Amino acid sequence: MIGSAYKKFAKEKGLKVSGGVAYGSLGGYAVTLCEGGGWKRIDFAVTFPDPAGRVALTDLLNSSNLRKEYRVLNLIINAKVIQVTFHDTAGTMKVIRKFVDWFLPLLERYGATRADICAECGMPLSGGCWAQINGICYPLHEACARHLQAEVDADNVRRSEEDAGNYLTGTLGALAGALIGSVVWALVLNAGYVASLVGLLISWLAEKGYNLCRGRQGRAKVLILILVTILAVALGTFGSDAIELFQLMDEGALPGFGIADIPMFILALLVDNGEYRAAVVYNLAMGMLFAGLGVFFLLRQTARDVSGSKFRYMK
Repeated sequence: MIGSAYKKFAKEKGLKVSGGVAYGSLGGYAVTLCEGGGWKRIDFAVTFPDPAGRVALTDLLNSSNLRKEYRVLNLIINAKVIQVTFHDTAGTMKVIRKFVDWFLPLLERYGATRADICAECGMPLSGGCWAQINGICYPLHEACARHLQAEVDADNVRRSEEDAGNYLTGTLGALAGALIGSVVWALVLNAGYVASLVGLLISWLAEKGYNLCRGRQGRAKVLILILVTILAVALGTFGSDAIELFQLMDEGALPGFGIADIPMFILALLVDNGEYRAAVVYNLAMGMLFAGLGVFFLLRQTARDVSGSKFRYMK
């Protein structure tokens, strides 16, 4: 999505806003503006007919202290896009404006293609259209756009056909991985801590188990990982209480009870002890919160991976 400050900037620069991004010609170069939690990004859809120009610009950017000067969190340069991600905090738009004023002349100096050149065939554009591929907008001839759309559709079909995975085996693998994470969660909680890092560990182990057991790379994968992560947090929460009860039994504080009685003991506490019930609800809520914070980025990337490539014409 794109916020009000970026929309204002886009309007000033003559860019269009559609589908949660701003796009168009910025200083004569094709760009896409987007943002998320704590970051703003500019994608420059440019190529370099002379490879030496790209190498020289890359060397210059790598030797510059972009983080200090322009709050650049990440810089990616590939064959068709230069992607610049900024840390979004107070005064970021002023820094982005400063960066744009510095960077656009560099694109001209090193011979980057402009927005009046088709991003696919490299020939001059007369009319044409804009299309978004995996979030980045490109100026294209109508025929080139149709060709790219056909390629994206064919690639998605090929990936689907080549995916010989199975949701059942993937789920079992995810459960195995998540259960290992739940043990860590129980130990950490028993020690008196709740850490978002453990939530990330649970999700990472769940996905690792899913992939090792050849789980199908479809949209249901994301739901499976979410559910097993929630289950692991719940098991870890009650596992922490089970560890505490076992320690009390080992110390002789609960005479007449053995390990086999722990599940029923916990159930009885849930039914009869309001204070314990409230503590469990609190621990579960905190566990889900921190696990959610820990797994958000991993699950978002997983969702992107399984959704395939996306193509759409811009309005």
